[in-house]
Order: sequence, then structure tokens, then C-alpha cells
Amino acid sequence: MSILNTVSKILVKLTSDYGKKVKSVKNALPIPDAKPIKYSGDAYKLGFAMADINPETTDKPLYIAGHGSGHVMSGVLSDVYVSCAYIGLGDKGLLWLSADIIGLTLFEGDIIRERIYKTGLFPKDTVITITATHSHSGIDTIGYWGKPFASIPSDGKDPDYMEKLYKACVSVAVRAYENRKEGKLYTGSAEIKDGLTTGRNIIDKHEIVSRLRFVANDGEETWIVNFGGHPNSLGGGNRFLSGEYPYFLRRHINDAGANMLFGVGTIGGMDVKNFDNKNRIRSIVEQGKMIFDGLVTIENERELTPEMSVTVQDFYLPVDNNVLAFLAKKGTMSFIPYPSDIALTGIAMKTRMTYMIIGDQKILTLPGEMFANTVYGSYNDSDTSSTGLGAAVNPKPLVEICDDENLIVFGVTDDMTGYCLPPNDFVLNEKQPFLTSARDRFGKNHYHETNSMGVNTQKVIADTFERVVNNN
Repeated sequence: MSILNTVSKILVKLTSDYGKKVKSVKNALPIPDAKPIKYSGDAYKLGFAMADINPETTDKPLYIAGHGSGHVMSGVLSDVYVSCAYIGLGDKGLLWLSADIIGLTLFEGDIIRERIYKTGLFPKDTVITITATHSHSGIDTIGYWGKPFASIPSDGKDPDYMEKLYKACVSVAVRAYENRKEGKLYTGSAEIKDGLTTGRNIIDKHEIVSRLRFVANDGEETWIVNFGGHPNSLGGGNRFLSGEYPYFLRRHINDAGANMLFGVGTIGGMDVKNFDNKNRIRSIVEQGKMIFDGLVTIENERELTPEMSVTVQDFYLPVDNNVLAFLAKKGTMSFIPYPSDIALTGIAMKTRMTYMIIGDQKILTLPGEMFANTVYGSYNDSDTSSTGLGAAVNPKPLVEICDDENLIVFGVTDDMTGYCLPPNDFVLNEKQPFLTSARDRFGKNHYHETNSMGVNTQKVIADTFERVVNNN
């Protein structure tokens, strides 16, 4: 028996015992269906603010997140920021933050929310959504990328850096609210053909860049931009802080006279087109330009009527992944366990989705990294799927649930829950599940499953979303 087989068995035992302990001392209280919050008024109000979240010092090790663990930052390639847009109607509004980080857990996100509420500017029912641009060259804000011991990463979060991030989030929230202006809001999208690459067998990569464009009465513009490609092109050898392609996209948009809040879309298995194998910096510069060039070709833009509905729905996500469960148990990542009858580990995590209908534009924020087909369809059939199973085993794609192919999904928002794959494309290593990647019947590598909560993730998300849609 190999060492990794033994390690895998030990992890299964440890997390199973952990799940039994959780079940013996805690109940998973039912989470009620959330009611939509309705906003009404004569005109949209939007305010924008931005602050840098560069480290204050490099006198101590700070870990770059997104590839291997233990990668100490050695310099700054490009600044990183947190942005905030206040979007409101009448006397009510929501705050939407986006930071150039790999992600945040719901636990750390709630620290930010509580601090924003304590300013006294926002009622407790104010929706505060926190999106990550998911830069793989940002500072570790999850904990997964600290110095490893025997290949197990330690908590890489730095308290001083987290404090800087928290304070910056509060600052931009307050200033965005203070900067609010009346104006008109538009939505539109464009295809960026061959803008994405994937090593997975995905039929439709959804190469769409989407934009909400706010035009204030005084002419100031703010763009909320969505694109489904990983900001990871600097690669695992990089040791420099960077926002990757979103940084250069922001520069183009700023040069065009607009503010930008950016969030990734269906990034599961998706990388942005590589422009230069030998010069990765040039590649991310060109990626930013490519996406900007796509934005300025938008021809289907339409004005949104001033009406909004927002539903914030918490839900339990079963955790099959014994490796991630072990890291959570040992405190590498912030995690509050709940008992689960369907998870292989016996535990679940509480997480969140937010469904917005702004005018007639439907937007869904999700905590994980969605594969495009889980949202937009185009499943593989039994002849082409990794498992040999047909599309019938997969849940309904999210666009079918809300009956709108133009649904915009923002991933890595309000939590970090890993990849969401369709069941007929979900392949685990039989002897070392979640510890080592597997190869499917076509010989293709299945890395993403090792950073997934489990095969039930899509069904739980789809079922929860269906309840949210039915309650709207």
C-alpha cells in the first residue's frame, strides 16, 4: 500500500470521527426560505469608491495565494484594490464590494459586514455582497496557502493584512454611500470568441463579457463587469503581488473615463487566452485589453427600469471533501461545522447565494467556482461524458430554473466553496479521493474535483436556487 493510500485512509477516519462529534453536540437548524427585499424609486442611485489593499510592510512573510502553498511574496507587480458600488432606489440600497483577492470565507465576510453596520449609516437589513476577483497573485486571505508541513498547508493569513483589508472595505462602503448620485442603469453583453481556454471537455465555454453601466446625471460612469476566466496567468512560479488581468482591464476602463467593479463568472476549468508563453506579464496585459475591447463592442445594451428585488439565501452545503474538512478542523481555514446526513464526512458548511433582479436583469452571486455547463447547460452526453453517464443525472442548469439565458453569475462571492461540477463529469481517485487527482476513461486529468466540496454541490445549489426563484 502506498503512503498516500495510507494518508487518505487516515484522513477519511479523522474527518468521519469529526463529523460524528459534530453531530453529537450540534444541530443543523432548518434555514428558512428568505423573502425578497423590494426596492422602488424614480431613478437609480449609485456611488462608487476604491482603495488600495497593498500590504503596509514586507518585513515579514506574506503568502501568495492561488497555486502551491508556502510561496512568499517578494515584490509588487501591480497594485491591488477593493472597490465598492452602492446601488439604490429611493431610500434603500445595497453595497457590492469587490476585492483583488483569492476569496474570503463567509466567516471573514461577516466580520466586514458587522464593521460596516457599526458605522451607523446602514440599517441591518442592508444587503452587503462581497465578491473576489479571485486573483491567483493576491495575498492569502483564506488560509490555505501558508507554509506547508509534510505537504499540509498552514494558515497563511496575516492578521495585519486582514485588518488592512477589513478597514479598506469599511472605508469604501462609507465613501460609496456618500458618493451616490442619480442616473440611469444599462445592461449589455458581448462575445469574446476564443477568449477562454480549458483542459476540460466543456462544450460551451460561455465566452461572454457582461456589463452593468451606470451613467450619472452629471456624466460619471461606473461599470460592473463580469467575465468567466481565472486570473491565474502569472503561474505557480510567480512571487509578485498582482491583481492579474483585472488590474489592466481596470486601467483601460479608467482611461475611458469610467469606474470599474469586477467579478468573475463561470470560471470552473476556465483560463483566459494565453498571449505569450514566454512573457506572462505581457499575457495578462493583453488579456485586460482583450476584455476591454470586447466591452466596447457591446451592441445589445438596454436601459433598466428603476426597480429591484434582492434575495439573500443561506443554505447548507454538504462537505464530502475529507482533505478540506481536515484543514478546516485543524484551523487552517475559518469554518463553522454543521452536522449533515448526506455528506461523506458527516459535516456541512453554511454558505450563501444572492439573487438580484435589477430592472429585468437577473444576477446570481454564488460562493464557488461554477463550471459553465452547471449554469448555462450544454451537458455532455453518455458518449462524451467523463463518467459515461448521460445528462439526465445532472440537475437543471440555472438558466432553466430562472427561465433566462441572460442570467449573469458572479462566482467566488461571500464565501469560498471550491468547484461546482456536473455529476456526469465528476471523477475521483478511487484510492485517494480528494487527495490526488484522477484520470477519466479518456485519460484526461480531473484536478478540479480535489478542490470541490463533493458531487452533490450542483444539486444543492440548483435546489436552493429553485426555491429562491419560486419565492420571488
